[in-house]
Amino acid sequence: MSGGERCAGTARRYRDRNDTFIEIMEARQEQEHLVAIQEQCLQKLESLRQCGDKLLKEAKEAKELISNFDISPKEHDAAQMVKRAELERKEANKKEVEVKILQEEYTQLQRRKHHLLHRVQRDAVYRDFMQQALKLTRFEDEASLAGHLENLLRIREQLCEKQRLAEEQVDMQRKALLTFNSQHRLMLLQCSNQLSQLHHKLDRAQPEMEHWETKWKHIQGTAAKETLLLGLIKMAALNLYELTGGDVDGEKGVPLSDTDTQLDKLKMFMQDHKDIVRLYQGSSHRNDEEKNTLTLTQH
Repeated sequence: MSGGERCAGTARRYRDRNDTFIEIMEARQEQEHLVAIQEQCLQKLESLRQCGDKLLKEAKEAKELISNFDISPKEHDAAQMVKRAELERKEANKKEVEVKILQEEYTQLQRRKHHLLHRVQRDAVYRDFMQQALKLTRFEDEASLAGHLENLLRIREQLCEKQRLAEEQVDMQRKALLTFNSQHRLMLLQCSNQLSQLHHKLDRAQPEMEHWETKWKHIQGTAAKETLLLGLIKMAALNLYELTGGDVDGEKGVPLSDTDTQLDKLKMFMQDHKDIVRLYQGSSHRNDEEKNTLTLTQH
């Protein structure tokens, strides 16, 4: 059972007790009212009885007068007396009907009175409780205490209603949290499936990656060898350039890193020496021919 339901149950019990006390007070007031009505009815019944007795007596006297006297010149007065007696008889009958109605109402009031007295006796414990509680409070009468309790119960019901609404809000938040957790688990499952697929792709790509890593290492090794060879070539070109009298300092000198210019200078140097050797070889060949000619001439 939730806090709102417990609060509502307690409020209902307090309200039932307070309603019982209020009913006792109302029953007491109604009883006093019924007693007053009963006294009025009794007085009215007594008055109607007296009036009926008087009318019956007058009607009886009128009948006796009619039977004792013969018709005389005063017949007209006698007829009026008879008519009056008849009217009084009808009025008496009407009063008797009213008396019966009042007696029935009186009987119903008596039943209602007994019922209320039974309720008052049955709920006397609550009345005693309220009287004892009244002595412990600052209220002057039981009605003020009952009104105060009614206000407290109303406030309690409002608080219980707020608590019920808060519990409903908590239930809604709990359901939303469960929905969010379900969605979160679903997303985790989807991510796990994607991760498994990526691992599978990674496993398939691993051999190819190893192949390209091996190839890259080979390329790096070849590049290192070529770089070393290039360095040796540059050093050899620089040495040859310096051996040919090339200058690496000054304004007309070739920079150390300008291997292409150094090679061009070496090429020009070798071409010049080649031309010189060719000229030397041509001059030597002509001298040999001249020597051979002179020798032949002398012989």
